[in-house]
Amino acid sequence: MKITFLGTGAGNFLGGRRQMSSAFFEGLLLDCGAGATGRLHDTSLFDQVEGILISHLHTDHIAGLFDFLLHTLLTGRKRPLTIVTPPGLSPILRDMNRVQAMVKDPAELYDFRLVESLRPEAMIGRWRVRGIPLDHTVYNLGYLVTSDDATLFYTGDTRQPSAPEGLRADFVVHEATYADRDAHRAQEYGHSTPSQAAHAATVMKASRLFLTHIGSREGIDAEISREMRAGFADSTLAEDLSQHEL
Repeated sequence: MKITFLGTGAGNFLGGRRQMSSAFFEGLLLDCGAGATGRLHDTSLFDQVEGILISHLHTDHIAGLFDFLLHTLLTGRKRPLTIVTPPGLSPILRDMNRVQAMVKDPAELYDFRLVESLRPEAMIGRWRVRGIPLDHTVYNLGYLVTSDDATLFYTGDTRQPSAPEGLRADFVVHEATYADRDAHRAQEYGHSTPSQAAHAATVMKASRLFLTHIGSREGIDAEISREMRAGFADSTLAEDLSQHEL
């Protein structure tokens, strides 16, 4: 198994080093920030997407979705596609289709399924997907993705606590927008720090932790790297276009 990080920046990230939130994991696209479609093409993963899991409707997590859907039409997609999302995406898609922003409704050309719920569940390929509400400034779903041989938990954006009681995962992809010294800002804006992410991974008994959704403050990468390793030994600060075997 492999995870590929397409964009690892937070919504306030400036410059070209990091793009907005998105990662590809074994057929599943975890959020779809701006630029995700181009990077899927660059990594030859575009045609492998079976499902898209949207954590919440802030634009840094969904702005790339409309490019993705347009490209499914341009490339003649015939395979089914499932999008799992909290409530609110369906009227956005209807309006985009109404003004023909994506040329055509994807549902006219292939089996397009939208699973929209406060607590969605779906089967996508070999994965059982369950949305778990987490605490952010808007309604946000973390996703527990399970097969017979692995479980991954993706947080989207969340302030603490981000590990519901009894939740277990082999791999955790957790946001860390702020370093520990800015924990008060993380709390205020609905985000997490490296030490908090490490604690969540420990509670979930994870074997590996990946941190993403990194803020833009100068020097933050070094701080986050130091703090996450102090709290969880097998942890990685994700970089755009980095690939990791699981």
